[in-house]
Amino acid sequence: MKLIQTAIALLLAASNLTALEIPAEGMEMSASAELSAYADGKVGAVEKLAPNGFRISITHPDPANSFRAQVSIACPQGSLAKGDKVLAVVTARVASGETGSLEAKLQLAAAPYTQATSPTGISLSPVWTDYPLLFVVENPIPEGKASMNLFCANAAQVIEVSAIRVFRYAPETDTSGFPRVRRSYAGREPDAPWRKAALERIEKIRKADCSLVLTGSNGKPLANTSVGLRLQRHEFGFGSAVPASLLVADTEDGKRFRETVDRLFSIVVFENDLKDMWWGESTPPHERAARNAELDKAFAWLGERRIAVRGHYLMQTAVPHNLSKLDAPAIRSHFLETTRQRIVFAGGRVCEWDAINHPIAWTGADLLSKRPGLETIDREVLALARSLSRLPMFVNEDQLFRPGPQSDDTWNYVKELKDAGIRIDGIGNQAHIHESYLPSPEHVLAVTDRFAELVPAQSITEFDIKTVEDEQLAADYTRDLLIACFSHPAYTSFLLWGFWEGSHWIPDAASWEKDWTVKPRGEVLEEWIGKRWRTEVTLTTDANGRVQWRGFPGSYEIKLTGDPQPAARFSIRKSKPEATVSLPTP
Repeated sequence: MKLIQTAIALLLAASNLTALEIPAEGMEMSASAELSAYADGKVGAVEKLAPNGFRISITHPDPANSFRAQVSIACPQGSLAKGDKVLAVVTARVASGETGSLEAKLQLAAAPYTQATSPTGISLSPVWTDYPLLFVVENPIPEGKASMNLFCANAAQVIEVSAIRVFRYAPETDTSGFPRVRRSYAGREPDAPWRKAALERIEKIRKADCSLVLTGSNGKPLANTSVGLRLQRHEFGFGSAVPASLLVADTEDGKRFRETVDRLFSIVVFENDLKDMWWGESTPPHERAARNAELDKAFAWLGERRIAVRGHYLMQTAVPHNLSKLDAPAIRSHFLETTRQRIVFAGGRVCEWDAINHPIAWTGADLLSKRPGLETIDREVLALARSLSRLPMFVNEDQLFRPGPQSDDTWNYVKELKDAGIRIDGIGNQAHIHESYLPSPEHVLAVTDRFAELVPAQSITEFDIKTVEDEQLAADYTRDLLIACFSHPAYTSFLLWGFWEGSHWIPDAASWEKDWTVKPRGEVLEEWIGKRWRTEVTLTTDANGRVQWRGFPGSYEIKLTGDPQPAARFSIRKSKPEATVSLPTP
């Protein structure tokens, strides 16, 4: 952990910006406010600095509740609207050791402390430094109700903060020239040794020595025949979340959406359509019929193209909003009944299920497993699922690459199930990434090794990356996470949680803009999935009608030289890299 923190600090520590220029068109929201500080005596202590500021000493860190020690400033001037740009300048240093860290959060100053935007981390150096942080407001905050808070109970450290200044800018403001802490990650450099090793592993473990025998309709080998072979669909699951409604929409956007899915992906997951909230007795019969018809049409389109489908999810332990007011018997009945409905409806049209979603969840989450009478609801759902289906069952959780309770507790949760004799076939790593914490590819591989001790398969199930107006960072990290995961034998799939801005829970994290302009992170998908990791060869059969090549397993199409139309399609699996195809005798 210490090595990781040190590496990040070396990458992110800003220079001493004593002459930092603040863009003039902003309004200083914190001009009339003074710093305040707090520390729970169980985690550390606060001292006043002269002439300004505070020293906070953390002796008993609480990473899951880093707010237990903090420095903050009120923002009494003005309100925050969705889309506003905010520049916060934090003057701080670590006073003991080489590195320290803070989590900066722009939020409602009082309960329920709603955050205006995603928090961001700061790695501190021992030198007094101005750290400029850029935010884009997602949740409005009323006039005079905002504050900027620096949480610091996450690690044993001594930090000092002398000033926080907060400036608000209009949404249309061009912030490309603003001062800011530029984020990066270890292993980003073009000649990084980890990437070279990973690409070499991909050649070894993801490709196969393939062979194909061609015969005529008379059963005799087609000797000395020139053929072109093209990988159409990877056996490995490159994919994305999709809404069934858009996948079948008779619109121009629907057409573009389907074209992208068909061209790049070999697996999808329905974003919401198979979740429990759309099933059960509360859904009127006419809505059930419309839902089923839409899903049937989407399943048929995917099946015709040999695109696999993940089932997401059978139950969520973090209480879904539709169940928050129900009692324990009603929740149990709901999950058991809708689990049965969805497994029967999907049948073999899905390849696996996220059986348990968010068993640990985020700090402060309301968990079904903590409610009296529902302590074993997850095991009941798993038992029912096993009785109805032989498909692989996954546990799906977020932030597994981030050191801390969510990752550790997920490992322990799966271990407890395993020790109890309950089989879990795979772990889904949601991998929602924010620029404030970018795990290095080597760290990603190490975490993957750790979870591979528990289960035979892993999947990146919901990847997206959110940066603050740094698209190149998003593109580079997308590339490197793809490479790292594809290079590890534990992974069976890598899915985005959406790819088009017009249908994405975080529009800024999409790979294509709403008008279908490709963004740099989308160009990464086009280059690596669409081009580099493809197999296309022209070969001539031998006397026995056989051709051999080394390539990626999956679904192939075959063309006879000179014929523009595919003559046939066939599949090659890593476990069985040979096939026989019969073509009409010329």
